Formats: sequence, C-alpha cells, structure tokens
Amino acid sequence: MDARDQRIQELERIVIAQAAQIEMLLSRISELERRLALNSSNSSKPPSTDGLRKNSKNRSLRKTDNKKIGGQVGHKGNTLK
Repeated sequence: MDARDQRIQELERIVIAQAAQIEMLLSRISELERRLALNSSNSSKPPSTDGLRKNSKNRSLRKTDNKKIGGQVGHKGNTLK
C-alpha cells in the first residue's frame, strides 16, 4: 500500500468515528429536549421544580372590538361639585 491508500483508510476511520459520535450526540440532544419540555402540568414533577417561567394563560375570553375606551361621545358626565 502506498501512502495515499493509507491516508484514505485513515480518513474513512475518522468519518465512521465522527458519524457514531454525531448519532450519540443527537440522541442526547433529543433526550435533553424531552426533559426540558416536562413541567408539573404534564409530568409527576412538583410545581416547585417548574422554575421562574410562568404558564401563559389567556387574559380574557372576551372578544376585542374597535371602540375607544372611556365614556360615550357626547355624554356630559357627572363630577364632584
């Protein structure tokens, strides 16, 4: 074998080792992402382990309209005298 064939075999071994390491890292990432998605509402974890993130709740179930806030136009209103 000449040096070129030896270099090719060495590079093939490196590629195979890197592919195995990439596969291991991808499985680790997916496991960590799965664990990160767990909280007290979808697992048996206590609420104290949820951290500082608050669950986003809908503020109101009312539908918005295009009216301005405040009193009606033209209404005189009452104030303290």
